[in-house]
Amino acid sequence: MADRFEFILRGVRGTLPMAVPGGTSYGGNTSCVLVRHGAKVAILDAGSGIVGLGRDLIAEGVEAVDVVISHAHYDHVIGLPFFLPLYCSDMQVTLWYAGCPDAPDGRSLLADLIRAPFLPMGPKDLRCDLHFGVLPTAGSIDLGGGTTLTTCPVRHPGGSVGMRIGRGAGDLVYVPDFEHDDGPMDAQLVGLMQGAEVALLDCTYLPEDYPQNAGYGHSHWRKCASLAARAGVRRMGMFHHNFSRTDEAIAAAEADARQDDPAIFAARESMVLRPEDDKP
Repeated sequence: MADRFEFILRGVRGTLPMAVPGGTSYGGNTSCVLVRHGAKVAILDAGSGIVGLGRDLIAEGVEAVDVVISHAHYDHVIGLPFFLPLYCSDMQVTLWYAGCPDAPDGRSLLADLIRAPFLPMGPKDLRCDLHFGVLPTAGSIDLGGGTTLTTCPVRHPGGSVGMRIGRGAGDLVYVPDFEHDDGPMDAQLVGLMQGAEVALLDCTYLPEDYPQNAGYGHSHWRKCASLAARAGVRRMGMFHHNFSRTDEAIAAAEADARQDDPAIFAARESMVLRPEDDKP
């Protein structure tokens, strides 16, 4: 247990949860990654994938969890009001958030998300032992047990952070939303990813449909692969799949990407990644 270090993908889509014919094999939930480090649990983003995860953690008897929010766009926080550990008096939840002008801290973010007229409950209904941590846009936080989470700012409307979580070896980089700038922000991201085991990167677009979508804050697999190669990343996961993309289209994009680098894979819900694995 003390040596356990693994990443379990609970949501890999972007923009909206989806459920359409021909689009179920990779999963329809939005961004959420469970990190098990030793006996501790951290969750990267609270997309719709956190809803089922919350039920699982309660059934497992987990008593404390860190939830780290990359940014407050709907697809990254839509599951937070339905995260059952927030309503359990025997659960400790620490919400880490960098803030933005409209929601400067985690407390205000929750107040905006859990309120009328959108929901019948409010912050007063939260029963857990709730703590709020300030996530630096460029810096590190200690998650305990020798695990550190390091951030850097990335290019995305309204702002977002890329994250690196690990113990100095076998680290995971998680950058679900970013648009390359071919300049200083790319250089910061390459620095964050340097020598990482796995990087889950924003591949919302395909290389051929990126030009007409430039400026919306997302990237494509060819640019992500280039940045990962510069950083010496061992494996790159195509993440934040377009919500309307079918299984067939994702598989075709993965096949194209793997012609350039066999270590690239398309992220799939329930996939488990471990540092010692030769492949996902």
